[in-house]
Amino acid sequence: MRNLDSSFERVYKHIESRVAELPDSLIGHIERTRILAERLAQIHGVNVRKCSMGAIAHDLARHLTESKLLVESQSSKIPINSYEYKSPVLLHGPLAARWLESDLNCQDKEVINSVRYHTTGHPEMTDIEKIVFIADKLEPDKVQRNPELELVVSRMEANLDTAILEYLKFRIGSILDKNGVVHPLAIDTWNYFLQKNN
Repeated sequence: MRNLDSSFERVYKHIESRVAELPDSLIGHIERTRILAERLAQIHGVNVRKCSMGAIAHDLARHLTESKLLVESQSSKIPINSYEYKSPVLLHGPLAARWLESDLNCQDKEVINSVRYHTTGHPEMTDIEKIVFIADKLEPDKVQRNPELELVVSRMEANLDTAILEYLKFRIGSILDKNGVVHPLAIDTWNYFLQKNN
């Protein structure tokens, strides 16, 4: 167990080193996400350190340009669908997850998936994945810029599934209002949690 713990902490330190090289604005967002993820983990009885790791790793590739995201994802053999070709920013989660596995030797599948799917969500998310997803969406600066998210904030401490549904309702609705295209995983996530909680 001690070896597993020391291995986990080594990966955590490597991620922190990578984060320190990111633009200041992104570091600020990651830190606010980490603080919220740790608080939600404590409230919901979820592994705090794993939620913290997912939170600090989730935007490791967010600073890359669209063309760089495409090139890096292709060279990392990440499958790219038509939605991601049109909006390469959607690849920053999958690419960061790939870095976690290949470059940083992270072996925790929940942490890796929390990074991979933090933008769209996916059906059957674990609690760690749910917390990283919610913490990214509801860190204080994002809520300040979008006061409509206060309703989601009011749900996140009581029920993670309800908070995810409320967020997706807001997000998908805002995309549709602009005649935008919704990523299929976000739709699948909405359908899954709606059926699960009705």
